[in-house]
Amino acid sequence: MEFLEQFNDVNTEQTFVPNEVEKHKVLAILSYIPPLFFLPIIGDKNSTYCKFHANQSFTWFLLVLVVSIVRIILAFIPVLGALLGYALSLLLVAIFVVYMIGAGKGKAYRLPFIGSLINLF
Repeated sequence: MEFLEQFNDVNTEQTFVPNEVEKHKVLAILSYIPPLFFLPIIGDKNSTYCKFHANQSFTWFLLVLVVSIVRIILAFIPVLGALLGYALSLLLVAIFVVYMIGAGKGKAYRLPFIGSLINLF
């Protein structure tokens, strides 16, 4: 799992209060199910852990929408489109699992390139 540590925002992770992480861990994990990005904010809108995972899960939600549109466009290419669509789906599932594991461990994993762009909460 050393590979994943390059995506961990250690500075943000150090701001997490340990008892808040334990208290809101389930909400953070569930927030990565695409339409549920708002769950951590409902749990505690003042918690840095909840704010971080709400922002990252919203970014994740937008990424899933964009990739879904790309998959629809790729579907018009007979064989190559199907293969690329499946590859994108596998990549999304892998990222989904990594995010959920990271949230469960109290980590601050960010999506490369776009993980720092959106801060709504």
